[in-house]
Order: sequence, then C-alpha cells, then structure tokens
Amino acid sequence: MERLPTILWPLALAVVGCGEGEATRSPSETTMGPAGTTTTGVVTGSDASTSSTTSSDTTDDEADSGSTALGSESTTGGEDLPAPACEDRDELALSSLTFDGIDDHVTMGVAPSLGLATFTLETWVRRDGAGVEAGTGSGGVELVPLVGKGRGENDDTIFNANYAFGFRGNTLAADFEDVASGANHPVIGTTSVTWGTWHHIAATYDGSTWRLYLDGELDQQLQVDATPRADSIQHFALGTAMNSTGTASGRFHGRLDEVRVWNYARSEAQIAGAMHATVLAEPGLVSRWGLDVDDGGAPDTAGDNPGTLVGTEFSTDGAVLDQGQPPVVTVPVIPEPVVLPADAVDISLGIVDPDDDSHVVSVFVRELSTEDDFTIVVLPDTQYYSDVDSPNAGSPDYFSDQTQWVRDNRETYDIRAVIHNGDIVNNGDEAQEWAIADAAMSLLETPEPGLPYGIPYGLSVGNHDQAPTGSDGDTTLFNDVFGVERFADRSYYGGHVGETNDDNWVRVRVGELDIVLVSLKYDTTPDPAVLTWARTVFEAHPDALGILNTHYMLTSGGNFSTQSAAIYETLRATDNVQLMTGGHISAEARRTDVYQGNVIHSMLADYQFDGDGGSGFLRLWEFSPANDELTVRTYSPTLDEWMTGEDSEFTLPVELRGAGDDFAEAASLDPAVGSVVLSVEGLAPGRTYEWYATVGDCHHVVRTPVRRFSTAP
Repeated sequence: MERLPTILWPLALAVVGCGEGEATRSPSETTMGPAGTTTTGVVTGSDASTSSTTSSDTTDDEADSGSTALGSESTTGGEDLPAPACEDRDELALSSLTFDGIDDHVTMGVAPSLGLATFTLETWVRRDGAGVEAGTGSGGVELVPLVGKGRGENDDTIFNANYAFGFRGNTLAADFEDVASGANHPVIGTTSVTWGTWHHIAATYDGSTWRLYLDGELDQQLQVDATPRADSIQHFALGTAMNSTGTASGRFHGRLDEVRVWNYARSEAQIAGAMHATVLAEPGLVSRWGLDVDDGGAPDTAGDNPGTLVGTEFSTDGAVLDQGQPPVVTVPVIPEPVVLPADAVDISLGIVDPDDDSHVVSVFVRELSTEDDFTIVVLPDTQYYSDVDSPNAGSPDYFSDQTQWVRDNRETYDIRAVIHNGDIVNNGDEAQEWAIADAAMSLLETPEPGLPYGIPYGLSVGNHDQAPTGSDGDTTLFNDVFGVERFADRSYYGGHVGETNDDNWVRVRVGELDIVLVSLKYDTTPDPAVLTWARTVFEAHPDALGILNTHYMLTSGGNFSTQSAAIYETLRATDNVQLMTGGHISAEARRTDVYQGNVIHSMLADYQFDGDGGSGFLRLWEFSPANDELTVRTYSPTLDEWMTGEDSEFTLPVELRGAGDDFAEAASLDPAVGSVVLSVEGLAPGRTYEWYATVGDCHHVVRTPVRRFSTAP
C-alpha cells in the first residue's frame, strides 16, 4: 500500500505519573473503555522484531453490519495506562496536599527568614476548581493565592506584602509591594494553565525583573526595578494570603506538592533541571515543604518554618519526582480531512527521552457513527407558563410537559443536558411562580442508573427572574430555589462566581468530550470581572465544547445585545467556545461570527407571545460527532408538533473531537525507542475514525491529542 508521508512536530503533552496498581490520571485525561469484541491490531516498527496481535470471535450481527471493534484492551478511569514491563520497577509513593477552595490552608506565621528581596517561588500544582481571589493592594492584582507572604492591607511600611504568587484567571501572576512607597509591581503570565493536570510553576525576582515559568519554560518577564518589602510582618501561607494578623483572604482549590522558596532568582536551566527532583536542602534554599503523607504535616526540610495544616488533607495523587523526565512525543500533522486506504493505516511517532528509557507505545482507535449522536435540549422563556395570571399565560402543563418529555425521551435522543435560557418566571418576587418552576425542573432530577442527580441542567437568570423586573434586580427567590445549595453536591456542577448562583457553570461528559456550559445573568451593564471569570472557565477546559448561555443574546434582526456584544468581545479569541444561546425576544434568529479562525454560532429562540405563552416549543440540539455537525430542530411536546422553516430547522458545523464511543487498543509496541510506526489494520471502508496514542516509560505516561481520519470506500 502507499504509505503516508510522516510529518512530525514538537508537542507539549500532559505528564501523568504511573504507579504500579494505581492510575494517576485526572478526570479530564481519563481514557474511556471498555473494549468489547475484537479483531486484529498489527504493529510494525523500525525497532519491532515481532508483531503484537489480538483477536477474538465476532458476532454474526457484527459481521453482517461490517462494524469492526479494534484491539483487545482499552483503558478506563481507574485503570493504569500501559507502561513497560520494568524489571526493577519502583513502587511510587505519590502524595500531595489538597485544598478545598473554602477554608483549607497552611500557615507558617510571620516567618522572618522568608522575608526576601530576591527570591524564587516554585511548586507543583494541580488546579481542580476556580478558588477565590485575594487582592494584593491598590495598584496590585487579584489572584488565587498559592505561595506568598502577605496581601493587600494598608500600604504602611512593614504591613506591605513581601510577595504573592498564584493564578490570575487561568494564567500565572505575582506581585510585591516595594520598600520605597508601598507601590505594587504585578506581573501576569500569558499562557493558560489547564485544570485537572499537574504543572510545575515558578516565579523569580532578581532585584530588577520578574520572571514567570510554566513547566520549566519562561512564560513572562517584566522589568520593574524596585525592592520588595523583605521586612514585612505579614504571614507566609500556602493556599491563601494572610495579612499581619494572620487573617486569610482568597482560597486555592486543588493540590500542591514540593513547595520551595530560594533566596535568589534561579535561572530557567536551574528550574527545568530540578523540577522533576526532590531537593531536601541546597545552598540558597531557604525553605522546602514536601507535602507528603509520610511527613504527617508540613515540616520544613531546608529551614525553620514548619507549616500548620488547617483543614487540608493528603491525597495519593502527587507529582512524579525522582524518576527522570517524561518522554517528548512528536506526532503526524496531516491536514484534515484525511482519507486513507482501509487495509492499513500507519501511525508514526517520534520519541525523545533524555533518560534514554525504553517505552511502551499504544494506539487507541474508535469508529464514529450515528450511534455516537447525542442531544442537548434548550428551553426558551417559560415565564408565561409560571405566571398563570398574565394575559399572555399558557398552562403550567407546557412547562412540566417539556421536562417530562425530556425524561421520557432521554434514551431515544440520547439527551445529555438541558439549557434554560432564563425568564424562568414572569415576576421574580412571586413565590408561587417559583413553585411552578421548581416542580417542572424537578422532573429532570429523578435519579436513575448512571444519572444519580438526574439529567444535568444549567439556567440563566433573566430580567423577569429578578425583582423588581430589571437588569440590576434582586435574585433572592431565584437563589432560594435554584441556588448553590441545590447544585453544590452534584458532580456535573462546576461552580459559580461571587456568593450567589446568578452566574454559574456546569460540565457534562460525552465520551471523552467535555461540554462546558457557562450561564450568565441578564445584565445591561455587564461586569468585566464576571466576563473574565467566564473566559477563565472555558480556558481551563481547552479541549471542551464551550457553550455560553445568557438571557438576552440576539435581537430579532440577529444583532448582539449590549451584554452579548461584551460577552462576544471577551470570548471571541477563546477557541473552544463554539455556541452561544439566549431568549428574551419573541423571535428566532441566528448569526455566525469568525475571529482569527474561531467560529462562534449564536442563536435566539423565544415563543412567549404566540398567544399561548409559547405553546411548549423547545429546541433540540442534535449533535453528530461523525460529521462534526449540529442540527437544530424545534418541537412542542404538548402539541406534538414540529416547527418547520429555515429559522426553526438548520444545521451548523461544530467540532466534536472526542465525542464518540469507547476507544479500544488497536496496536502496541513494547519496548519502543526512537521513531516508530504502528500499523492499524482491520478497519472498515468508508468509515470515520478517531485515534490517540500513549507513550509510557516506567513512571510517566504522555498522551497525544485525539486526531481523525476516514477510510476510503
């Protein structure tokens, strides 16, 4: 057969520690399984002396359909990824310290020896939630604190912050207040730091210039030419920021491991060279906290600043240290769509490992078909189903019929989530209207196997959901019914900004695709901080399908509202945001905008003035991963009628990479060194497939992105 040209490119990949008998993948990196029936997967390579093949009997139905399940094994959440059979494999005792984002922290007190004019702050971090920001003072920065000595207090000499280091949104940020005037000198990074994955981060200051490092590489530098307040009496802490009395502000949600403070600015080479190692003591290392369960706390192995744990717990997931460096993998880059002969598809990988380890390479493949199609249901304004006294009222049955239809047809349409566009009620201060809405939405919440909280849903707060009706109204009753407490324990609930659930987000998983839905309250003067928060949620899940839901998205002519224009301006460069939806205006409209190659489709659907409050019409978003398409249809369960016409039925292109059935291992090679070619066989003609590869040594596993190809008919 004709072989594909191999084009290799360097790729930064997530690094995952792999201990024997335990998986250490984060939820966002979990490989889905199981495999089912199998046929042969054959591997060939420049250093392969034998082929790896597996097979089992297939059913008559599979033979008739021409469908082929590939490979003999796949990985699931809770199972190890493949790793080489190492003769002297070490038992890795991975651990770290967890912070709940509410009140957990570690305090070292004033810790005078940590007062520094030049320094390096470094740690391994895994972020699992948004956390809460703290301010570093006037002219400073709001950040989620990780490592620091001080925060904003009163700009008075020794009460100024010596240094603070954490996250501003999803990028790194650091700040200090100077000796001369108490002025702040913040620096903010440029690279988004993903959640659910271990990263090494560092901040250095050499007396003149800030430098921020992510995974051993320089991310940002800024010359400020000032002297930090090294004699600050503010307290040193991890996971929060403290003032001179030890009062905490800001909270980190996630895990920390191997925290170090040096009294000089280490170079990029020094940071990269030691980040994968445990350093107990070394010249210039002022303090070091391993944060290992065996320590029983937070002893300082390099200095005299032991930490006091407050509410934190140890986790068996930690950074992989003292096991060398992970391999660097290069993968083929071939412009899609790629159509290949079905008899064999070659996957070419290049492996570079500074430790000269051998590796196991595995390729996982799945076929995409109509079996992978799924649906999200969108509920337009329901205000006149909740307000039975309005002259525009429709029966409350329309509302409950909508949600009951979703439950009754969940399996038929593979409904994964529900979006409510807002104006849940007509009068935000009328408790009886909220009772009707509560009863209707509660129908979605009945548990069933695989759905312990029912069908996931997210809601936007409309102008009529506030009291009095308006953009800056009170949302007390909304939060009494649909507040944080209702959702806090649900696995799909991502969180909120501020003290209420007015602006919230949820996450739904389809195959290996995360769907992130951010819902923003109706607000004619949108808060830039809330818009930034929304962007950071999407940025934290870069491989997700991003959906923005707000009540007033489009006018009837397809123009943005004031709020949605600000939303679009904030999100247009966030390349995983593909869909925006809203109601408010009784009409149907849509628009498509392109910015630097990022395509966002915005939609309006609202039927409240049709004479019967909307007649129960809802939107079905039917996704086809095999075709990278979204088909929108409009239906009323009560009337059992479909609304036709180009504004009610249409198809949009969307990228749905990863939203398929389970992957199965199709080929593997052990051991593997250098450049390898794995040949996947047993593919059916005229089909679409997705694949990814894992490369592991004895202690690390890296994974390529999901790629796609089709086989020739």
